[in-house]
Amino acid sequence: MKILIIKLNKIGDVLLISPLFSNLKAHYREECIIDILVNDGTQGAISREHLRKIHCLRRPKNPWQKLQAEISLLYAVKREKYDMVIGLGSGERTAFLSFWSGAKIRVGYPPHSFWSKSIYNLRLPYKGGQHTIEYNLEALRALGIPILSKCVCANIALDCEKLKNLPQYFVHLHLFSSWFFKCIEDSFCAKIIDFITQTYQLPCILTTSNDPRESEKLQHILQLTKSKPIVFNGNLSLGEVSLLNSKALAFIGVDTGVMHLSAANNTPTFAFFGPTSPMTWGPWDNDLQDSTYLARNGIQSMGKHCVYQEPLPCVPCDRDGCNGSKKSDCLLGKLDENLALKTLQDFLTPLMPTN
Repeated sequence: MKILIIKLNKIGDVLLISPLFSNLKAHYREECIIDILVNDGTQGAISREHLRKIHCLRRPKNPWQKLQAEISLLYAVKREKYDMVIGLGSGERTAFLSFWSGAKIRVGYPPHSFWSKSIYNLRLPYKGGQHTIEYNLEALRALGIPILSKCVCANIALDCEKLKNLPQYFVHLHLFSSWFFKCIEDSFCAKIIDFITQTYQLPCILTTSNDPRESEKLQHILQLTKSKPIVFNGNLSLGEVSLLNSKALAFIGVDTGVMHLSAANNTPTFAFFGPTSPMTWGPWDNDLQDSTYLARNGIQSMGKHCVYQEPLPCVPCDRDGCNGSKKSDCLLGKLDENLALKTLQDFLTPLMPTN
C-alpha cells in the first residue's frame, strides 16, 4: 500500500499528523510506504522514522519560479502512482492534489466549493470540540484501521556543534509565534526570565525563528531583563531546536509549533494560550491516550504539560486579536501576571534538580 498524506499548514499542524504513521505501518506492515506533502519550511519538524519521502510545496515570490515549482510538484505526485491519499485539510488545493494523484482511495475533508465536493470517495466528518490529534485520526477510523498509538514524534538533530557546551540544567523558552496575537507582553517575558533565573539559580535559553520580527521582539525583551539568558537568535534549524529542547528540564512558551515539538519530546511544557482553544491545540502528552483539556478556558493540564489561559467570557474566540488589532487583550493587559507566575512556579518547582 503506497500512501500519500497531505497537510498544507504550519509546523505544529504538520507535527500533529505523525501519530498516523506508526498506525498505518502497524496495519499494512511491510507493504506500507508512506510519503507526505507539506509546506516547505515545515518538514524539519517531522521524524522520518516511518517515512520514505517528503514532498514540499514551495511558494517562491517570483511568479515564474512559483509556476515551475507547482508543475514540478504535480509531476512528482503523479509519477508515484499512489494507492491512497489522505487529505488532512479542507482546502481546495489539498482536494485537487488528492484527485490529481490518481489514487483509487481518497480520504479527506471535502471543501465547500461545488467542484471539489465529490473528490474524496471516503469523506471525513467535521467534528468540533476535539483535539487536533483526534481530528487527524478520523481518517484511520473511517478506514477501519485500529489506533494503537497516539504518540507525536518529532525530528531531533543527531548532533549540533552550536549546542556542544550547554549547561547541565536549564529551562528552554520560545516566547514567539509568527502569529503575534498569540504572544504575551515583552515586559512579562522579561519577568519570567528573571523569575526563573533568580528563583531556581538556573539559566534560561531562548530560541527564535529567523523571522526579523521575532529578533526585534527578542532584543526588546533582553533590554528589559536583569539576568542574562543564553540566546539562539534564529540560528538553529528545527531539528536543532528539538535537540536543545530535549535536554531541557522544562519548556515555557506560547501556542506555537515549538510548543508542540516540546511536548512531542516529552519535555514538561508550560504554554500561555489566548484566543485559541487548548481543547484543540493543547500540548499533547504522549503517555496518555485521551485529552484532559475539557474546560473552555482557565488553567488546565494534560499529564506533565500545563496550559495557562485567562477565564474570560470571550476566551477562546479563535480570532486574530481583539477587534482586528492583531493583539489579544487576554494575553496582554488582562493577563493576571501574579497568578501566572504562581502557576508557573507550581509547575517548575517539582522539576528542579535536588542535588
